[in-house]
Amino acid sequence: MADENPLTDPAADSGGDPNQRAAPGRVAGALPVWPAARAEWSTKGGSVVETDSAQTAATGAGDGVPPAAERITEQAIASFGGCAHPRFRQVMESLVGHLHAFVAEVGLTESEWAEAIAALTATGHITDDKRQEFILWSDTLGVSSLVDALAHPTPTGATESTVLGPFYVPDAPLRAYGAGIAEQEAGTPAWVHGRVLDDVGRPIPGAELDVWQNGENRLYAVQDDDAPDEHLRGRFLTDADGRYAFLAVRPVPYQIPSDGPVGRMLAHSSRHNWRPAHIHVVVRARGFQTLTTHIFDAESPYLDNDAVFAVKPSLIASFARRAADDPRRPAGVRSDWLEMELDLIIAPGQDGTPADPGRTH
Repeated sequence: MADENPLTDPAADSGGDPNQRAAPGRVAGALPVWPAARAEWSTKGGSVVETDSAQTAATGAGDGVPPAAERITEQAIASFGGCAHPRFRQVMESLVGHLHAFVAEVGLTESEWAEAIAALTATGHITDDKRQEFILWSDTLGVSSLVDALAHPTPTGATESTVLGPFYVPDAPLRAYGAGIAEQEAGTPAWVHGRVLDDVGRPIPGAELDVWQNGENRLYAVQDDDAPDEHLRGRFLTDADGRYAFLAVRPVPYQIPSDGPVGRMLAHSSRHNWRPAHIHVVVRARGFQTLTTHIFDAESPYLDNDAVFAVKPSLIASFARRAADDPRRPAGVRSDWLEMELDLIIAPGQDGTPADPGRTH
């Protein structure tokens, strides 16, 4: 098996009977001999204390686990006992406990361990200043979306957040109300407008919307060598009534990179690498929490199985079709076009600037 790692070898066969790889001491198709991870942790006085159930889960005590294995887990967790940083100690003790419990639960074999190391090595090799394969792992395992959901619980009535994504570039051009963001032909014109409101429905004048998206070629400007840097990007300010408007294009679904270890994991798992069509929006206003979100096209495929688990039903919106001779046609549009009206609701709090986590292209 060591010479056919699906995460590092593009030619590795994704078939085969998984029962042929059952760990020693396990019955093929049966539950693992060692228990599932059910670690429970509590923080007391700045340090982490394991409960009895956590210790049992992490070490497998009482389940015929070799005493040496129990000692390894106990010693590894205890090694952080002298850490002077409570939060770092909490994270590392919990990580080690859950990681050891995972190894025990699945009965990880030596060859599988070697494959995992090889996959991490390949991830490091393919990562550079333009591509962040580690973040792609986080995205496709749902960790990025989970961290966002935990960090940004949505106040009642406010627009939900979702992940920033890898194609955010700060300092987009500041454009006039209703201006277009396409610097060249990029798809069907889409007039997007609405209001930015607080959580009780009051308009917020002077709020900034930072928007970016892909074009009909599925590429963002940072990916497209043939497009200007400012293509399909822009910042807009709301007017005195809290209204915003900009001329976008209809976004299209696109594929996340599949030529590295993450892509091979997806293929081996019979998962696709598509994201549904969406427009990115960051809303900032003094005295309000910064909102980082997507607007998903209701007619897009992959809304139910986004490769990075970022879709939330409240963020799905519909485009209305408009004819070229519609008197409401935006300036500069000469063909049939689309319209979307959407209010964005932000909650009081401290504003902030999103941090670019790195590229995955």
